[in-house]
Formats: sequence, C-alpha cells, structure tokens
Amino acid sequence: MPSAEHHAFRTDAIALLDKHAGHLDKKEMLALAAHLVGQIIAMQDQRTMRPDMAMEIVARNIEVGNAEVLANLSKSQGNG
Repeated sequence: MPSAEHHAFRTDAIALLDKHAGHLDKKEMLALAAHLVGQIIAMQDQRTMRPDMAMEIVARNIEVGNAEVLANLSKSQGNG
C-alpha cells in the first residue's frame, strides 16, 4: 500500500510532467521517464536487487498505472 511519502513523490512527479506537457512530445516524455527509471534501477543495491527483480517491480507498476488511467477515463463524462 502506498504511504504518504509515496503519494507525495507521485504528486511531485505528476506536477513535473504537467509542467513540461505541451513543450515535449508524449513519446519524448515516455523516453525520458524510462531513462530516469533506468537510472533509478542502477542506483539499487546490487547485492539485494537483481535486474530481473527491478524489472518485475517496473512491469507491475506500469500495469497498475495503466489500469488507474483507464479506470479514470471510463468514469469521465463527455460534454456532448
């Protein structure tokens, strides 16, 4: 379960994405975010976090993030 610190980190990250939205192409933002994730993976303690473990964390959280957005999109109402 996400902690208050997790929510704060996510809120700050979303604010950063919002700040640059419209100035960067969505594909570029995806590439830059993936690059940052790669750097965070490299900072893990290699004695306790194998690359396959890190990628499993990334994959699971990509799925959760996608599901959250899709759920919110299905809840939104059109203006027409």
